[in-house]
Amino acid sequence: MGEMELQVGFKKIIVAVSFFSIVVLGCASEEPTSPRVNNVTKTAQTTSIPVQNQTTTPTKQRLTKQTLTSSSEPLSLLVSPFMDPVDYWGVQPFAVQENQLGIQFHNGLDYFTNQKEVALQAISDGQVMFVQIFERPPDGAFQINLAWQIPNGQIIVYSLEPSAGPANATKIAEQKTLANKMLQSMTIKAGDTVRQGQLIGYLYGQDEWAHVHMSLKKNNRGSEEWLCPAEFMTTVKSSDLVSKSQNWADRLYKGSKKPKLCNY
Repeated sequence: MGEMELQVGFKKIIVAVSFFSIVVLGCASEEPTSPRVNNVTKTAQTTSIPVQNQTTTPTKQRLTKQTLTSSSEPLSLLVSPFMDPVDYWGVQPFAVQENQLGIQFHNGLDYFTNQKEVALQAISDGQVMFVQIFERPPDGAFQINLAWQIPNGQIIVYSLEPSAGPANATKIAEQKTLANKMLQSMTIKAGDTVRQGQLIGYLYGQDEWAHVHMSLKKNNRGSEEWLCPAEFMTTVKSSDLVSKSQNWADRLYKGSKKPKLCNY
């Protein structure tokens, strides 16, 4: 292998590591009554459960460059990564760092389920960038991360997590087994074309906090900018996302907050 090939290979590794840091570090819980507000614009996602606390670390994001046919069609997403909407009991909404309710920063939507096995679908068309097991620092929890680029440039990211928040050694060992099982269930791989509504694999859960974290990034160039996925779901008003988001808020905030799906 020549010197130029070695340099290219090294750069690919750096890009992959950087991307995973921003996508998955934050799927841990924070104190619900004291939402975290940072002075930086690039911050990892957070996912909450009401019994444990963990702080996430701001990290810069870079995404692998992909070449897709551009499209002027307006973005239209399905309302859920789950093929059957009855499979999820709660939805953690999108929230920017400073929002009207004071709920913690969250760069996407979390779909919580108490099912042991849930079929997943693609919420849009696109070209797959990667599908990979990820061991999340600092607690070593395991999950599956995958992403694809939509024809008009946006990036869809799924994190398939058997549970939420910090995990002990026994739980982590089970998560590793489940992550391998999820990877084997995936029907897509890097470079594939994915179609909206297509079965792409399964989420295998440990408890009622098993979830898919789904986020939408504006593009893979320039400064980081997360978009609220609900703003691009044409059937959101006829769905139960709002009521299930309130289920999540009631569970976590004991009825003290009434979030929107997109909190600014």
